[in-house]
Amino acid sequence: MNYLFGKAVGRCRPRATGPRELFVLGAYPSALHVRWHAPGEMGAVQAVAVDDEPEPFWTGDDEAARVAQWIREASLPVEWGRAAPCGALNGSSGAWVDDQVLRPLGTDRARAWITDCLDTYFESTGAARRLAEPAMVAGMLRLGIVPPRHHPHPSENEIVRAALADHRDRLIDEIREASPRVLVSLGNAALRVVAALSACADAPRKLSPDPALYGKPLKASVAGTTFEWIPLAHPAAPAPYQRAHAAWSSAQTSRFDGR
Repeated sequence: MNYLFGKAVGRCRPRATGPRELFVLGAYPSALHVRWHAPGEMGAVQAVAVDDEPEPFWTGDDEAARVAQWIREASLPVEWGRAAPCGALNGSSGAWVDDQVLRPLGTDRARAWITDCLDTYFESTGAARRLAEPAMVAGMLRLGIVPPRHHPHPSENEIVRAALADHRDRLIDEIREASPRVLVSLGNAALRVVAALSACADAPRKLSPDPALYGKPLKASVAGTTFEWIPLAHPAAPAPYQRAHAAWSSAQTSRFDGR
């Protein structure tokens, strides 16, 4: 698999090591995106994935420096157009996690282990459709631009199946090493993976947008590590879940010492 212009898709792994008080589990990583001012009839692309995300739920704070580094390393020929930072898309989910999960719980990234069920990028349906437009395909072929090759965007069931079949040991090892007091799952896929790994009898089958039920903490254990488990919505969840999350967030007090 490769990104547009040819960079191989790699694995996005957490930078955390050792015990952390909070463990955050998402579905799969995003990527480093750039705005591509493609030549001629190909037109501009607001955001296209070109490299691995620096870490799961990256905040995008150093977007300008990372995009500049990618531009230097890629050395795109002039006839291929121009790349530039694409703004809020880079790190939007990571910023949401900081503002809507870590801060309400009274902690920060230095005290959290943040990871995903799967560890490689999957291209969104919209991005794939844009790069498959006839003018875009013809232009890339004419100019010798390496088109992207990605696995198709996975369904919830596919994420769960792949996580439990191919990433079970990694996820168990990460939870064991982090030894968290609190584990937060983001979205239904991550919820189902934690439920399977922990065999938690009280685990819901899916998230509820009912504020009375949303974010209800559970007790769970994985490989001898016992923690408080809080199933929450993913940053891109529909509006009813965002409203339930806002109510949950405003009701939180710190779960950790020294905050």
